[in-house]
Amino acid sequence: MIIDSHIHFSLRNKYTSVLEALDLTNASYGNLVAQIDKKRSSETVDCLYAKYKSQGRLYTFGSLDPTLYYDHNTLGEKLVEHVKNLIKCGVDGIKMIEGKPEYRKMFPIPNFDDNSFDAYFAFMEHQQLPIIFHVNDPEEFWNLEKIPNWALRAGWYYDNSFVNNKDQYRQLDNVLKKHPKLNIIFAHFYFLSNDLKTLGNLFDSYPNVKVDIAPGIELFENLSKNIVEARNFVIKYQDRIVYGTDISRLDTDKNVEYNIKDTLIRGKLCQEFITKDKVFVYGDKDSLLGKDDLNLNGLNLKHDIASKILCDNFLKLVGSPKKVNKEELLKELEREKDRIKFLARINNVSPDISILEEIEHDLLHNEPIILTTLQNFWNSSFKEIKKEKK
Repeated sequence: MIIDSHIHFSLRNKYTSVLEALDLTNASYGNLVAQIDKKRSSETVDCLYAKYKSQGRLYTFGSLDPTLYYDHNTLGEKLVEHVKNLIKCGVDGIKMIEGKPEYRKMFPIPNFDDNSFDAYFAFMEHQQLPIIFHVNDPEEFWNLEKIPNWALRAGWYYDNSFVNNKDQYRQLDNVLKKHPKLNIIFAHFYFLSNDLKTLGNLFDSYPNVKVDIAPGIELFENLSKNIVEARNFVIKYQDRIVYGTDISRLDTDKNVEYNIKDTLIRGKLCQEFITKDKVFVYGDKDSLLGKDDLNLNGLNLKHDIASKILCDNFLKLVGSPKKVNKEELLKELEREKDRIKFLARINNVSPDISILEEIEHDLLHNEPIILTTLQNFWNSSFKEIKKEKK
């Protein structure tokens, strides 16, 4: 069984397109990771709606409330209140995109080791609620001479006006020293695929820290160059690595489907890198991974280790998907309308809550099909994995 722990979704994507993407990549289940947004505030309601309609195949990691960053004095306590509301809605964890440098510019986010975050991280540690945390980007994005052209075109060159990657690593080191039992999956291998010693030290120091293998292509290129070291590293830390593809919609707002070629490339790359000794993937100009063909060394892991990465590590951490509470989701939808209006005032634009109104109409007039057999399957699968863990 394959669980894709890292999929992006927002409306007006059709929620059925997520299920089609899972089928294309041979994944049984997927996790929708919600991001904050300057106009929409958050994708959390979108993701919870898709989960509600998906007949049991989706998890959701909700985002934090970006409007709270405008008052650092109450930030920690307000974030805790927000997460409690999301738990009532049925989220399975929290997604933080806040460590991506452009988001540190987009919102007035304090340093992560600032005291204003303490109450939030203490709550997450106590609840053992998992966080998928995007911190930094590939190190070459801070170097104008080394940044790839595709990243430069996307606006991901980070000059001195952006947060420095070394400074953000320092901030997260301080967070983990204060809250050593946090359940964190650092996205994209924590952008340390070229520094496995540092990542290994992090794993040795903090038993609940994990990473996912969602591309950036530099991740696979770096590991491929030193495949023997990479294979030994992954075997040693086989319980700390999680499968994810970072599937996202690359097309314009007019389209409602995922880019099929990009979806297939991501699934093939991530799965074959784990299971085969050689990986060849045709490039595509419309894929964020680039138009160049990929010819890489793979990890060629044994079946039991591959299964941990493809499914078991995420399942042990998160369990079966939590049920969405429609009444609580409707309450969160109303709070989200207020956030959109708040950000519209900040940015001096007209608020657009049309998508939320569409979700609200559907929730009030339709009911999803609940497949009891799927829930029974999840319960039995999770019991087996817990039994093996003991």
